[in-house]
Amino acid sequence: MLLPAPKGVAIPSIEPFEYCLRVPNDARAVPVARTTLRAALSAHGLGELAGRAELLAGEMLTNAIVHTAGDAELRMRWSEWEVLRMTVWDTCAEPPCPRAGHPYADNGRGLKLLQTLADRWNYFSSPRGLSGDEAKAVWCELTRAAPA
Repeated sequence: MLLPAPKGVAIPSIEPFEYCLRVPNDARAVPVARTTLRAALSAHGLGELAGRAELLAGEMLTNAIVHTAGDAELRMRWSEWEVLRMTVWDTCAEPPCPRAGHPYADNGRGLKLLQTLADRWNYFSSPRGLSGDEAKAVWCELTRAAPA
């Protein structure tokens, strides 16, 4: 795990990169995607984002697997503006719907985690998704600074 740079020490700039992972509609695929995400972030010197990124990508992918019958896609992109954007495409155009879950429930907290841990998040529907049919993308952005 990388520690934050001491005050006054410049953090080196990281070149932009992008990865795309096709994720089958199978719960076993979520830990594979999280491991892949961690490996990519570590290889690019962004290990400090791995914990939040894994949790949020795992939540978005789990929602895609639980609420659709098709495959999903995880895209992760580090931009020249030093923002990590993770986007999960799925095969349902319906918007994500926050639920008021019970504190001891096994589900219903994914969108609340996005609201709390991501710097920004949202979704958009598309008439032509992964398979050419209606789809949606849920995305979130992380920076090296803690979310406000």
